Amino acid sequence: MRTDILLDDDFDLQEQGGEWLEGESDEQHVELLVMLQKGELKEFPFVGFGIETKLKGIINKQKFIRDLKVELDNDGYTNPSIIVTEDISDFRIEI
Repeated sequence: MRTDILLDDDFDLQEQGGEWLEGESDEQHVELLVMLQKGELKEFPFVGFGIETKLKGIINKQKFIRDLKVELDNDGYTNPSIIVTEDISDFRIEI
């Protein structure tokens, strides 16, 4: 379990009483990793799955799952469970 500064649904920093909130952050780490395009993080240019771009192209379900598992594994999430329905845009990750 990772802890970090928490973000709200709009990806703004959560604060309470003038202090940033900290807490369990695995879920937001995975969400950001899935959304980020490669090159968006200047400090780590090879990080990111780029879901928006992937969903615009022709998708091979096995390749989609394998690529996502590789990205998650590179970020320290070993053996994630990725559940994908027939509509590839409807997927769930269990870490």
